[in-house]
Amino acid sequence: MKIRQVDNALRFFEYFAAGKSPATITQLAEALGLPLSSTSNLITTLRERGYLFELRRRGGFYPTRRIFDIGTAILEGDPILGLVREHMAELRDKTGETILLAARDGDDVIYLDVLESSKGVRYSACAGERRPIYAVSSGKAILSTMEDYALAQHLLKINYADAANTSITDPDTLLTHIIEGRRRGWFLNATEFTPEVTGVGVLLNLGGRVLGLSVAGPNYRMNGRHEELAEALFDTLAAMRHQTAGGAE
Repeated sequence: MKIRQVDNALRFFEYFAAGKSPATITQLAEALGLPLSSTSNLITTLRERGYLFELRRRGGFYPTRRIFDIGTAILEGDPILGLVREHMAELRDKTGETILLAARDGDDVIYLDVLESSKGVRYSACAGERRPIYAVSSGKAILSTMEDYALAQHLLKINYADAANTSITDPDTLLTHIIEGRRRGWFLNATEFTPEVTGVGVLLNLGGRVLGLSVAGPNYRMNGRHEELAEALFDTLAAMRHQTAGGAE
C-alpha cells in the first residue's frame, strides 16, 4: 500500500524533472491533483528542509540542488552500480546499443541503471522505470532461476494486464521460451513490449543478488545480431568475474 505523502513528494519532483521550469502553488496543485492546502503544506516542508526555493514573491518555486547532491552521494556508495557501471559503459561502446541493469520487484523489473546508446535512433529508458518481468529479456533471465515446476505455477498467477499486444502471455508458451533461453544462456525480447525494439539479456548474479543485464535497440540494427550480442554480454560477465575473483557471476 502506498504512503500518500511520500508518493506526493516523489510526484512533485518528477513534475519539475519533466517540466524544467518554475511553478506556482496553483500550477502544482492542478498538475498533481492535490488540494491547494496539501500543496502548500508540501511546499512549506520542502522549503524548510532546503529542497525548494521561491524565485520571487508569486514568481513560482523550483527545487534546489540539494536533492541532486544527496542522490549523488547515495549513488557513490551503491555497491552494485560502482562495480557494474564501468563494464556497462564498455559493453555499450562495443555493441553501440543501450545497456540496462535490472532487478526484480514483484512481477516487474525495475531498471537500476541505464546507459543509452549514442546513436540518434536508440532505445531510451531511465533508471527507476519498470517493465513487466515476463516481457523483457532481463526479466526472463531473472525468472529462469526458478525451478521449472515453480516457474510454471508462477506464470499461471501473473497478472498480464500491462502486457502489450505483442507480449507472450500464454503461460505454456512463455515457459518454453524461458527454458529455451536458459538452455542457450541468453534471453530474447523480440518486440514483446516496446514497438520495434529487441532486447538480448543474460542473468547476472552479483554478490548473491540476482539481476538481469541486457542490450536493447531498434529491430533494424538488432536483427541478425542476437548471438553476437549474447557473446558480448558473456564477455562482460567474464570480465566481472575476473575483477571480483569469483564474487560475481
